[in-house]
Amino acid sequence: MRDTDQHELDALLATARIVRTFNSYYRAVDEQQFDAPRFQRIFAPDGRIVRSNGGETAGPANIADSHARSFARFEASQHLLTGHDVEINGAAAVVRANLVAIHLWKDRPVTVRMDDRAFTAGGVVTAELRQTGNDWRITEVRTKILWRTGYFGDLAQTR
Repeated sequence: MRDTDQHELDALLATARIVRTFNSYYRAVDEQQFDAPRFQRIFAPDGRIVRSNGGETAGPANIADSHARSFARFEASQHLLTGHDVEINGAAAVVRANLVAIHLWKDRPVTVRMDDRAFTAGGVVTAELRQTGNDWRITEVRTKILWRTGYFGDLAQTR
């Protein structure tokens, strides 16, 4: 095998590991699996999230706790990610993806229209990751919401 072929294979394997780590974060959110050990496998010890309103939370345990409190108000959420674009620079990487996130409120009756029971947001997510051995850990996730539709509940004050 030529060196260029091996380099390309290494890059493809790294890209797959980066996307897997990135997606595992959103899977944990949608499945409401907010245990600290899971978030320690996803985030670097200094990892942080930056919400669309500029609020930040740092550290895997703090992120897990913050999400557990925030997502307790939802019956379900689904984060759809597409168009993963990964740039690797040595032991650092950046991934950008398009996001559509659907959130179903717990406190809204099933009998109301979906527009009055849920909200959907669309935007772009970027994440920075750092390589640790064969694995990658998120050092930062930044969300930029471009649009929202539906019932915003207690989010109306933060828009």
